[in-house]
Amino acid sequence: MSGSTIAFEQPELFEQQLAELSATFVSLPADQIDQRLDWALQLLLDGLGLDRSSIIELSTDGQRVEITHSQARPPYPALTPRDLSSEFPWYARMIRKGEILRFDQLLEDLPPEAIPEREHVRESGLRAQLTLPLRVAEQVIGAMGFGSFNEGVRWTPRLMRSVRLVGEVFANALARKHGWHEQLRLREQLAHTARVSTMGEVVASIAHEVNQPLFAIVSNARAAGALLSRDVPDLAELGAALEDIVQDANRASAIIARVRSFLQRKPTEHLPLGVNSVVETVKTLVGPELSRRRLRLELDLATSLPMVRGDPVQLQQLLVNLLMNGAEAMESVDPAHRILEVRTAADGDRVRIDVVDRGPGIDREARERLFDPFFTTKANGLGMGLAICKSIVEAHGGRIQPRQGGTAGTTMQIWLPVR
Repeated sequence: MSGSTIAFEQPELFEQQLAELSATFVSLPADQIDQRLDWALQLLLDGLGLDRSSIIELSTDGQRVEITHSQARPPYPALTPRDLSSEFPWYARMIRKGEILRFDQLLEDLPPEAIPEREHVRESGLRAQLTLPLRVAEQVIGAMGFGSFNEGVRWTPRLMRSVRLVGEVFANALARKHGWHEQLRLREQLAHTARVSTMGEVVASIAHEVNQPLFAIVSNARAAGALLSRDVPDLAELGAALEDIVQDANRASAIIARVRSFLQRKPTEHLPLGVNSVVETVKTLVGPELSRRRLRLELDLATSLPMVRGDPVQLQQLLVNLLMNGAEAMESVDPAHRILEVRTAADGDRVRIDVVDRGPGIDREARERLFDPFFTTKANGLGMGLAICKSIVEAHGGRIQPRQGGTAGTTMQIWLPVR
């Protein structure tokens, strides 16, 4: 056929690939979709006989029209991830509207107003292009594009039908991915709110802890002033007073830094970390509040624990929640027996953390619903603390469960996978 070529050089192969794509994305976990989309685009190029494929996603507010995935057959370049809104305004506007853009001879078929787009086509040598909207429940969430650099392409009805089927597979996968990201965002927002609420409960103890070094700074500063007022100042004593001031200032700064880090709202980041260091940090955060409640915190930390991979602030929040729950469970216990324990141990390919209280325990019915949102055994509880704990543990690939401790008390056991 002179001057044009029909895609679908291997229609039977393409149909097999379409079945493979559908089967892959139906059961694919949401956090693996991005990785498999690159594989899928490359697979499609082989079946279609085209040179470049790409996926474009709309931001939630529709302001950004972003290339997120692109594959190409050598020697042609893939598109770099970027926002197309200002670079190609006509193209971005058509995508937002959900238009089908089909160009057999691209340079001749582009409308006059597509000036930046025409310049790009002229410079890149792109000859033919197809863009199909990706929709979920009639809402445009992005687009899928294919291009050819060699000859013009005749987009046959058969080709269009098949590519639309691929678009439906991609649209459903992207919708699941977006839903998963939104779930993560809401979970992080809820977790941040819970952290702020938790620290509100211990603010008096934190203020008292900060006041101690501040009082010492004032006392040493007055002592230094008195030493300087002497006819012959004792330089050794003066130096010792100034050194105490520096140490107390650093201590107050460290307290504030710990609280600020705990309350700071920032993206989740899983890093290699030691569980024991997380436990020690939590002890400094809630230790003063536990002392105020006449409660003793005992640590039994195993040595040479393997590293886990996690977000330190989220794991701190997990332990803070469990310790505060344990403290509240022992309000009716004799102060001499108010003991909270945190133990760590290696457990196969996981690290186990036990948080043990000596309260009245939890009955069997409550244990079965313990992690349900809005279920609480407290008179003034919201029922979200343990639900958040469970979501944090599961986001780290771990497991959490309560265990009754003998005749009384509760042990919350957490398992986190080794890095």
